[in-house]
Amino acid sequence: MVIGLGLALIFWIGMTLASNKKEIDANAEITETIIGEVPVRIAEVKKMEVDNSLSLTGTFAARKELKINAEGQGRITLLAIEEGQKVSKGQRIAKIDNTTIQAQLKTADASLAKSRKDVERYERLLTAGAISQQQFEDVKLGLANAEANLAAIKQQLNYTTVSSPMTGFIKEIRVEEGSFAAPGMELATVVDINQLKLVVKVPETDIVKIQKGQKVKIFTEVYPDLEFNGRVNLISIQSDQARKYEVEIEINNSKENPLKPGMYGTVSIDLGKGEAAYGLFVPRKSILGSVKNPKVFVVQQDMIVSEKEVQLGEIHEDQVWVLSGLEVGEKVVTSGQINLESGKKVRILNEDKPNEIMK
Repeated sequence: MVIGLGLALIFWIGMTLASNKKEIDANAEITETIIGEVPVRIAEVKKMEVDNSLSLTGTFAARKELKINAEGQGRITLLAIEEGQKVSKGQRIAKIDNTTIQAQLKTADASLAKSRKDVERYERLLTAGAISQQQFEDVKLGLANAEANLAAIKQQLNYTTVSSPMTGFIKEIRVEEGSFAAPGMELATVVDINQLKLVVKVPETDIVKIQKGQKVKIFTEVYPDLEFNGRVNLISIQSDQARKYEVEIEINNSKENPLKPGMYGTVSIDLGKGEAAYGLFVPRKSILGSVKNPKVFVVQQDMIVSEKEVQLGEIHEDQVWVLSGLEVGEKVVTSGQINLESGKKVRILNEDKPNEIMK
């Protein structure tokens, strides 16, 4: 009887263990199923209107700037300008000592007068047959040399008066009255601020969209409520080391709201010829990988995710412009990517409604 009870106890224990094992295996299957469906949040690839203008900042400079150089040599006896002074084209701004040149001029005048008398006298002698034609030609050559010498000295005398090459404002004075001037020495700089230029650097991806003569809008911190009109005047033909091209914007300076060289300005260049442009956008938090190789997880109809490489454009607040790799309406994972890999099944915790075109 004791043996029978022992066998019954062993049988009961075996049945209990078998039942527990079935329950443990069933729970494990449920756990595997739950883990197999990774919970994620998604967003739909949406189409949005994008700003098709390029905004760049630069510094205003005078459209025309010329150096005033001395052409003569000598001590500066008069300096008739001050920095910031307005001058007219041809206005005298400096005088160089011309005492020596005046003396040379008197000598040259006397030499010319003598040469003219010699020519008259030799002409009479030639007529009388007292001299040869060659002798007469030599005297005439002496007259021509005297005339050329006088003209050269008069030109040197003109060089002693320094005039402004254009109408504008004196930007900088490099000498003082009493200092010595030599040919080619810079005396001052005159700028014309009736027209200004704003030079900005444009990336290579946008430079082909800009045309010479294109009208642009300019904004400044000095007049925050005003909009100035400008025009693309020059586009450089070669980029710098950063692969950017210089673009020169020309603007007429108004008397009512004058701008000065050195001020900052921001130019807005329309790259789409006034037409609205649209692009595909996804949330920034859906982007994985490096900047050079960005990727997203896309949820398919069967709730299986696949990894896709994308090409990105500009960032607009919390949205990223997708240039290629996705289509409108596709669903990208925005949360839960850490546990994902291609081919994994997901369980969506949210499902946003389709996004309309945002304007």
